[in-house]
Amino acid sequence: MPIRLRAIAGALLLFPVASSANAGTCLSVDLMNASGWVVTSPYGVDRTGHSGASAGYHQGLDMVNGEGAGTPIYSGSGGTVRYRTFTGGADASGLVAEVTAPSGDTMFRYLHMRNHATNGETREIAAGTQVGTMGCAGMKSCSPHLHLYAMLRGSELAASGYAGRTWHDFAGKHAAPMTSEAIRSAAPRDWYYVNPETFLSRRIPIVHTYPDMPGGVHTTTLPQSCTADSSSAVAVNPQSAGETRSRESAVAGDATIAGTEDYAFKSAEQPIRSLWISLAKQSATSLVAGTLDHQSALDASLAELVLVTALPSSASAP
Repeated sequence: MPIRLRAIAGALLLFPVASSANAGTCLSVDLMNASGWVVTSPYGVDRTGHSGASAGYHQGLDMVNGEGAGTPIYSGSGGTVRYRTFTGGADASGLVAEVTAPSGDTMFRYLHMRNHATNGETREIAAGTQVGTMGCAGMKSCSPHLHLYAMLRGSELAASGYAGRTWHDFAGKHAAPMTSEAIRSAAPRDWYYVNPETFLSRRIPIVHTYPDMPGGVHTTTLPQSCTADSSSAVAVNPQSAGETRSRESAVAGDATIAGTEDYAFKSAEQPIRSLWISLAKQSATSLVAGTLDHQSALDASLAELVLVTALPSSASAP
C-alpha cells in the first residue's frame, strides 16, 4: 500500500467519517404516531409469489402503526410539497404528497392517503406538517398503510457512491435494479428510487422479512446514512410531542437568529458535523468530476473526506 494511502487508513482510526453511501437529506421527525409503528413490507425486495403482494420489486416502504386507518401522516422534512391524485382503478383514487427537501437533492412521496388537499396544490411546509391521513386510498383492496418513496437527484446519487438497489423514477416493478455503472452515469436532474430505511428519524421493527432484503435479512430498519436537515422551520408533531425527537426538532425557530443563546447552542451542537459531511461530499464530487481514473478518484475522495473531517471546530460545544 502506498505511503499516502497508509496515512489515510491510519487517519480513519482517529476520525469518524461518513460512508461513501451517505446521500440525501434525512427525515428529522416521525411520519406518524410511533406507537405500534412497524414496517410491513421492506424496500427493494422481489415480492413475486408472496401472498397479498403485487409481483415484482417493491420500490418503496410500507408502514403502519397501532392506529391504522385515520392516523395522521406528517412530512418528515421541511420543503416544498406538491399534491397530486393517484388512480389505481375504478373507485380507487387517493392522494400523493411529494415533498422536496430545501437542498433540492431529496424527495419523499407519501402514498395511499385520504385526500388532505387539492390536486396540483403546492406550498412550502415545515417538518412535522400533516400531509394526509392513512386510509389505503388509491388501491382497489389492501390493508391501510403508508407507502413511502425516498428519491435522490441523479447528481446526488452519482456523486454519493451509492451501492444499494435503485431504480429510475417510474421504472416498472419488473425492471432490474440499476448497475453500479448506471448509477455513476445517472442523469443529473432525474429522480431515482433509493432505500427509505436509511432516511427515517428512528429505527423501526420490520414484521415481514424477505431473504433478498438489501443489506441482508434484518428485523429493524437500517441506520441513517444521510445528511441532517438544516432547515430551521420545524413544526411540532402533535402525535409525537412526547417522543424523542431530532436535534433540529427540539430547537425553536428563533435558533436561527444570530446572537441568541439558542443560536449558539444550535451552532455548537448540531450543524458542524453536517457541515463537515456536506463539505466533504462537495469536495469529493469535484475531485471525482476532474479525475478520469475511477480508483484514483475514490482514493482522492477518501483523502479529502478525512482531511475535511479532521479540521478543528471553531464552535465546539462547551
